[in-house]
Amino acid sequence: MINLWTLDNRLRLVYEKIETVKTVSVGVWILAGSRYETKSENGISHFIEHILFKGTENRSAKEIVYEIESIGGQINAFTAKEYTCFYVRVLDEFLEKAFEILSDIILNPLISQEDIEKEKTVIIEEINMSKDDPEEILYQSLNDLIWKGEALSYPIIGKETTVKKVDKDRILNFMNKRYRPENAVISVAGNFDEKFLVSLCEKYFGRWENNTRATDENKTKPAFNRGIAIKSKKGDQVQIAIAFEGFGQQHEDVYKLLIVSNILGGGMSSRLFQKIREDLGLVYSVSSFVSTYKDVGSLIIYAGTNPKNLEVVYKEILNQIGLLVKGNLKPEEVEVAKQQIKGSIIFGLENTSSRMSNIGKNMLLLNKVIDLNEIIDKINSIRFDQVMEIIQGVLTKEFSVAVVGNKKEINSSIFEQRIVVR
Repeated sequence: MINLWTLDNRLRLVYEKIETVKTVSVGVWILAGSRYETKSENGISHFIEHILFKGTENRSAKEIVYEIESIGGQINAFTAKEYTCFYVRVLDEFLEKAFEILSDIILNPLISQEDIEKEKTVIIEEINMSKDDPEEILYQSLNDLIWKGEALSYPIIGKETTVKKVDKDRILNFMNKRYRPENAVISVAGNFDEKFLVSLCEKYFGRWENNTRATDENKTKPAFNRGIAIKSKKGDQVQIAIAFEGFGQQHEDVYKLLIVSNILGGGMSSRLFQKIREDLGLVYSVSSFVSTYKDVGSLIIYAGTNPKNLEVVYKEILNQIGLLVKGNLKPEEVEVAKQQIKGSIIFGLENTSSRMSNIGKNMLLLNKVIDLNEIIDKINSIRFDQVMEIIQGVLTKEFSVAVVGNKKEINSSIFEQRIVVR
């Protein structure tokens, strides 16, 4: 059972007790990511994630990780477009140590200018690595295209020019805006005593206060833009991504779109995989997936192929979409997709870390946690005609195309068709 406790400082604690395990996962989720950055701040959320591990008033960088690893635990963090998460997984007997370390990192960071300068070099190298990865370039190009001019298009890692400008004042100013108890959720999943858990949260995070009122810079829903983006990069392959406007995480149709995506390219039995890889042998990888944010989303189709096969692959993707639009869909395909999605969701919640992530992210972004049984019921209730409505409503619209490859080998005119022929 999932429970919620709110501290006096408006920090939310969401937790799920699982008595059958001997571990516990604790995550601190902050409403801080590239979506909440200005253009000049881009990358600062990710930078802060790094710098908070460099030492606190009580511990050195080495002591932070050693104190967790010496008891057989794991500690790490990650940054996304809409949040940053710091997390620890330990044996259940060390729950208090998890709270102690996480609170120390977030509430007592040193943030020295010397560490900031060192970390700039590390992050710039990370940026340079992404420039060598065709898929990274592809998806950044796609984001720049479909969320043009919006903070949602900013790269999580930032840009070299903005990373070089980071200093202690910028970090403190951003943390003052975003690292606030009302902008945070602590999520816990595993084996623990509930009263003890609440007392730990009060003990280690009850003093988290900030008198400056935070503002939400992202009140308007980003517009989805259509177009074509081609980036030149020499290589043996060309990467292509096609994006249709989808739905945000709170939208009632998001699970129906998942079914459509699964039928198209959600696995080895999907239409795109069977036709383009198995029958035609034109690709090694072809897939589709649904990307969702709090209020917007997209359905994305990806393929990597030899440049000489790009036109055939593109046209076959449109052909497979067109077949669905024309009603070439069997009820059993919908039922199989529903089973695959349910399996994927359940498999993904098989450990305390994934359960902690699920309840923490949902509480942070949606201010609620949807019970697993409720999700399964929603998927089970989806009818064949409702899936057809989503196909007609989403896949008949103009879409966006991003391509990465050697421009000399790419005939851009083949992408002029950007509406599926009915």
